[in-house]
Amino acid sequence: MENILEESLWQIEYFGNVLWEYLVFLIIFLVLSFVFYFFKYLVVRKISGKLMEREISRLFLDVIKKIRSPFYIFIAFYIALSAIEIPEMLSKIFWFILVFWVIYRLVIVGHQFIDFGLRFYLKKREDDEGEAMIRNLGNIAKAILWVFAAIIILSILGVNVTALLAGMGIGGVAIAFALQSILSDLFSSFSIFLDKPFTEGDFIIVGDKSGTVEKIGIKSTRVRALQGEEIVFSNKELTSAQVHNYGEMDYWRADVRLGVVYETPTKKMRRIPDIAKEIIEKEDSVEVQFDRVNFISFGDFSLNYALVYYVKTPSYREFLEVNEKILLNIKQAFEDEDIEFAYPTSTVHLYRQSKE
Repeated sequence: MENILEESLWQIEYFGNVLWEYLVFLIIFLVLSFVFYFFKYLVVRKISGKLMEREISRLFLDVIKKIRSPFYIFIAFYIALSAIEIPEMLSKIFWFILVFWVIYRLVIVGHQFIDFGLRFYLKKREDDEGEAMIRNLGNIAKAILWVFAAIIILSILGVNVTALLAGMGIGGVAIAFALQSILSDLFSSFSIFLDKPFTEGDFIIVGDKSGTVEKIGIKSTRVRALQGEEIVFSNKELTSAQVHNYGEMDYWRADVRLGVVYETPTKKMRRIPDIAKEIIEKEDSVEVQFDRVNFISFGDFSLNYALVYYVKTPSYREFLEVNEKILLNIKQAFEDEDIEFAYPTSTVHLYRQSKE
């Protein structure tokens, strides 16, 4: 009698399933939940214990830690549902929840990989120049991930994605046409960042404007002029114009003109190249390379020399200081040699005509 009762108890249906099927469902759910939790525990312990010195290991550890227990529990619950019969509508709801949750987790993992890539790239850089631009690129990549996730979810829900994409394409063309100027500056900023024709801190000349680059933004670049005012260039203007970048110079070329009076004896004139060369070669504050000095022309009021040398420094201020020192030493040497510099003068010759 007891066996009959027990048998009939296990055979009684509850919401379309007998009791032992619910028991199988519960066992599968508990086992899978334990397996998932234990697997996460082992992986976290393995990575934390032995591989934390590697950046990529920290990334995977962070990815695993961000996947919380409710996600594992729901997966175990969904798999265990195969042991029982549930209404079709309820099955679809659980399936949509699972798909949405998985896509959401994949997007979050994508965010983590993007952040890891940005941190790794910025860490390798010696300065923080262009950091804002890099982070903006990362934000754009994250936004693209969300767009793809939304398209996939809509496709699963039965929305005609092809028509939607076509509509988005037409709308995108219209928006792009309306925002043509802004988008042009945006892509120009990417071009400046990737090609690096200049960087923050460089002294540049664009047309008749010049100054030091202070900030390279998404739409514009700000330059501090020598007079103190701020000049704002659109990025499109900078990528389409000829930019003279003095920040990348390894050396400065000095081209000096020296003029002495016509009364200078030829013997002293022959000494001038040796005097200039000796002064330049003695300069030791920075490396200075002598190139040439030649007597080049008979001027209206002077005998002209061309002196050329190179000051090997990227600093314009340092070049000016060295150039000043060299010119003062040349002036002092000319005074010691009694060589007189020329300046605009007029000589009047008077002739007396004799009377016959």
